Amino acid sequence: MNKTIIYIATMLAFSASIAKADTVTFPTSSSGFCCFNVEVTQVNPTDIQLQVNLLDGAESFVHSGNGSNHPGFAFNLTSGFNPISISFPTGSLWTGQPLLTDVSTNGPSFGTFGYYFDNYGTGAGDQGPLIFNIISSSSDISYLNLVTNTDGYYFAADIQDSQGATGESALNGPPTPPTVPEPSSLLLLGTGVLSAAGILRRRVMSGSLRS
Repeated sequence: MNKTIIYIATMLAFSASIAKADTVTFPTSSSGFCCFNVEVTQVNPTDIQLQVNLLDGAESFVHSGNGSNHPGFAFNLTSGFNPISISFPTGSLWTGQPLLTDVSTNGPSFGTFGYYFDNYGTGAGDQGPLIFNIISSSSDISYLNLVTNTDGYYFAADIQDSQGATGESALNGPPTPPTVPEPSSLLLLGTGVLSAAGILRRRVMSGSLRS
């Protein structure tokens, strides 16, 4: 009995784990000042977590703070996600920053972004990564709802390098879709689980099960 139950539990757990999407990464920014990428993890159906990593010589996020054309970090979502909110996990940068809407970047211009928040202050900011959650109160949300603006950019960030130079960087590369099990693999897994369940049922009916 114990071995059969353990086998079934293991197969079910494995099935659930492969069905869960892995963290998706939007590739390194390729426009403007260098560089960052964005990792997106599904927390639950209405909550995704973004981790913004500084790369290739980028040292910190700039204290933008002008509330207009230098967003500390900006992103876009498909329509239908109002209201949304953001939260910062323990240890994240910029804890408590308010979510703002509609901002145009300059130097260079990357168009208008639907949502953003600023790292208030002046001069050098905080080293990465920046981690925060986007929570939807109206419908499910996933990395697929992070979309480009009309100029083709998913994200923008105000960044400083180790030499003290600052500039706006933007990311226009789409993410790599998470690996999805092939239908044949899922069929084999399901067959194994059903077979194990059948064995357990026959042993129960024959009275051979003992605790």
